[in-house]
Amino acid sequence: MTQEQIRENGKKLLLEIRGARLSSVQFVLDYLILGFDEKGALTTLVWPEITSEGATLSFGTPGYRDQLCDFITRVVENVKICDDETMMIIFKDQSQLTMALRTYKGSGERAIFTAPKHRLFAW
Repeated sequence: MTQEQIRENGKKLLLEIRGARLSSVQFVLDYLILGFDEKGALTTLVWPEITSEGATLSFGTPGYRDQLCDFITRVVENVKICDDETMMIIFKDQSQLTMALRTYKGSGERAIFTAPKHRLFAW
């Protein structure tokens, strides 16, 4: 299997959250877990940039965590993963969460999507 095929498999798995609500936001030390109804959970070591109502917030900005929690119950419209490994979760109200995975300075996985039936993909 080529690297391109592997990336496509991850993208297909992540696309399963389309139509699901963001149902949980869990802050765990230095990473974040986003739960999507019963469609899966995205664990990320890259804090998402939040875009909503024309404003953008980054991790560390006052109100960042509150704004992220405000996304709970929003419905996912689409998911994009660009060639530069930027992951975007776009909601029906056109707000979005953007994670530039290549900005992570550590080694190993930067994000892991865990889906039902023991399926997962790591970036």
